[in-house]
Amino acid sequence: MKVLILGANGYMGPHVVRKLAPAHQLRITDIRPAPEEIVNEFPKQEFMDVDVTSVEQVRSAARGMDAIINLSVVRQDPILAFHVNTLGCLHVMRTAVEFGIRRVINTGPHFAVAGPSYEQMDYRISPDIPPHPGIGLYPLSKSLGQEICRTYANQHDIQVLELLFYSLRDRHELEPGTGGVPFLIEWEDAAEAFRLALEVDSKELPSRCEVFFVFGDIPQMKFSNKKAKELLGFKPRQDVSAPWKRG
Repeated sequence: MKVLILGANGYMGPHVVRKLAPAHQLRITDIRPAPEEIVNEFPKQEFMDVDVTSVEQVRSAARGMDAIINLSVVRQDPILAFHVNTLGCLHVMRTAVEFGIRRVINTGPHFAVAGPSYEQMDYRISPDIPPHPGIGLYPLSKSLGQEICRTYANQHDIQVLELLFYSLRDRHELEPGTGGVPFLIEWEDAAEAFRLALEVDSKELPSRCEVFFVFGDIPQMKFSNKKAKELLGFKPRQDVSAPWKRG
């Protein structure tokens, strides 16, 4: 499959590239040039500089692609966050419609759905709850982008999968007694979710826009990753319960 990755030079991007490169033809893009080590590691993959705030650049990058993965994000600058997190999704979806791209994977934080009003709720919070991101810049701008994706998916023959994350850790950070948060995942497990989302049969999904909480198995299960397991076949390999255990 030919896959466009937007925002590929951030924290998540290199892990996703390494997971997908063996089986897919990637167009790896970001507003900044790719790190030299990534270019050298994947000489057969394609690299482009793309600004997701420009619909023309997104269109140029998406030409000939079968799927789009949107990893682009801005967390603090209020104007740029809206242009990247919200309008960036509009550019992706308009382009997908124009070129007949039928698989889009969008990303965001879990609180794009489960904001502060849900944090005090009981356990096993599902990604299918009514979205309530609150008024924070990052979750609100991402939630608006997610709704744009949902609207386009409902109106066109496009399958959108929203993968929501929060705290991501290296394996060496998963030490007993270090403490944790109720939405935690190791990087390689996070990247595996993208492979599953890219390859899952649309016929196995209930609707054209599905939202998934993606995290490892955590003792208190304040949130639920059951949907990712059942629909995507997600099986986190890294034990992320260690931070809650005594050393």
